[in-house]
Amino acid sequence: MTSIADSPVTITLIFANAAISMWAFYSNPIYYEKLAERPYEIVYEKKFYQMFTSAFLHADYFHLFFNMYALYIFGTILEPFWNEEFGFATGSLIFAAVYFISLLFSSLLTVLLHYKDRNYAAVGASGAVEGIVFAFVVYAPFSTLAFFFIPMPAWLFALLYLGFTIYGVRTRLGNIGHAAHLGGAIAGFFFTLFCIPGAMDYFLSNF
Repeated sequence: MTSIADSPVTITLIFANAAISMWAFYSNPIYYEKLAERPYEIVYEKKFYQMFTSAFLHADYFHLFFNMYALYIFGTILEPFWNEEFGFATGSLIFAAVYFISLLFSSLLTVLLHYKDRNYAAVGASGAVEGIVFAFVVYAPFSTLAFFFIPMPAWLFALLYLGFTIYGVRTRLGNIGHAAHLGGAIAGFFFTLFCIPGAMDYFLSNF
């Protein structure tokens, strides 16, 4: 049985996201504007820091809660698992690597798809969190996850989620950062599968 003490990176990330988001909610709105991810500004004004800072901001309390709840659920499973597999410090470093690599790729894909749009802006840890969710799918493809509240095997959830996200990117469905979700999910899955020792064996052993 694990406790939150076994997931120090997860808990630190939750605290950082909550603290920075709440600071942005109540501080001068100019900071929120400057720190959000604006692909046009990143490409043409070289504001590369936005690719990182935007991932610690959220649109509202519901957005913050949903992302942090998902991070807590999957983080407190994966981080202790990796700590047990590779040792306490190494496992937590692996968890952090998956999180931030997913964050980076989610931001990069957002920039790639929206850099011509002067008005496009995005915030949220969703891309990084999706990377953690899809890392979990590598280890437990037949566990039960819910897609639109319908329970199904995690591998099917992953396929449907990717399909929905690609559709969302193509149609700009809703006020949702589909590009970030897609980039983070793909990065989390493939980085875990190919770069973490033993992950491929875990994945294949389920089939």
